[in-house]
Amino acid sequence: MGFFSYLCRPNVICVRRMPVRRYIFIVSLALCSVLANAFTRLTPETAHFVSLHGDAGYSALLHNVPDLPPSAGMSTMIGVDYRLFHNNFIFSAGVEGMYELNVNRMDELDVTIPMMDTEGELFNMHVLVDKSTDLTHMVNLNIPILFGGEWGRFYFMVGPKVSLNFYGSTSSKAQITTYGEYDRAYDDFYDMQNHGFVSNQYMGSASVPLKWNMNILAHMEIGGRIGHMFKHKQFRLNPDKIRMYLAAYADFGVLNLHTGTNGEPVFGWRETEEGVQFFSQPLMNSTLSNGATFRNLNVGIKFTVAFEMPKHGKSFLYDEYQSERDYRKRGGNQGYKNGK
Repeated sequence: MGFFSYLCRPNVICVRRMPVRRYIFIVSLALCSVLANAFTRLTPETAHFVSLHGDAGYSALLHNVPDLPPSAGMSTMIGVDYRLFHNNFIFSAGVEGMYELNVNRMDELDVTIPMMDTEGELFNMHVLVDKSTDLTHMVNLNIPILFGGEWGRFYFMVGPKVSLNFYGSTSSKAQITTYGEYDRAYDDFYDMQNHGFVSNQYMGSASVPLKWNMNILAHMEIGGRIGHMFKHKQFRLNPDKIRMYLAAYADFGVLNLHTGTNGEPVFGWRETEEGVQFFSQPLMNSTLSNGATFRNLNVGIKFTVAFEMPKHGKSFLYDEYQSERDYRKRGGNQGYKNGK
């Protein structure tokens, strides 16, 4: 009968009927193929990478000081870490340096000081403090331990960062305008420097050291791989061995950054032989910070380049014409030309 047997009837289309053993054999092959593909997907694919990253973005110093807005500024980070890719799972651990600059601007302050002039007459000195600005600097060493996943070109990572402070400083500057108010006078006295009445005079404090507490940052980043965008016809990066990522990130400080134990007010004055001397203190170095909590928030863009750790001397780079050159070096060049 051969491989197939035929059932034909008059006026009926002939139908091929396959022997049962052949049918079972073909179905078995199909099932084996499906199981093999499933097993391949379940087989762990592990890769080890060393990555470099640079971050830049917006920084804010959040606090609970009454009637004072949060400070705002910028932050930058550079770091190196080890990355483990296991199927879709990502583990990362490393170190990074972080710099933060925060600017805090205070509202206009109006202070009235009862005083006596050189002739023994009482008057009120009004002091207007305007354009008060504080600058705070922070240099930290962060130790991130992150977990996440990667699907196609999309990835995300979350985890804690231990943040250790190595440098901190703060300073302040402002403009003051003073004028005198006498009960017997119809007008107030302005712009009389010999009497201490000045307009828009600069006043500032020198930069003073500031110690920040150890902190724990809650980190999150979401982004994608962009290595496929960098291609060259002759010589290009292997996107499996050198991976490039672009992501948005956020770091939020969990612990209180600063414990205030200061005795000076933000603005004050001292009586000297030359008259009244005004002074200002940065927020972080004044009585306003006593009992307050400070937490930092950073959001921005992160660029990462990850290099796969070499295996048996293999290169990070990929040359699509390498196999052709190897073939010619082995003596196949003449045959290649003849074949043309």
